[in-house]
Amino acid sequence: MVLKGQIKDFRGTWGSGIATLTVKMDTGETRNIPCDNAPTVRALESAFGNIISAGHKADIKNAKNKWIFFGLTDWGTLAGFVPVEQASPELLEDFARQKKTKSRKRLSKVV
Repeated sequence: MVLKGQIKDFRGTWGSGIATLTVKMDTGETRNIPCDNAPTVRALESAFGNIISAGHKADIKNAKNKWIFFGLTDWGTLAGFVPVEQASPELLEDFARQKKTKSRKRLSKVV
């Protein structure tokens, strides 16, 4: 499933390897998504730049309020993300198709 949200915060510790990416979903709800600290910081750096600061600290000011498409693993951790403006046409189509399917399912539950 392709999800869409706006990055709001990132909290992680270098020693434990555990982190949380806080995302405001396109539905309005806010979710704290568990993720691996170092790979997520490197991905944020690659996508938005100037994330890794002195002492290997993560400063996400360049990523805050940026919209991303992302996926979750079967157990609910971050599988990966891509900034919305860098999404491929196929990803945009999949997301749009998925939204239509969800809308139809919701409508059929109402009827």
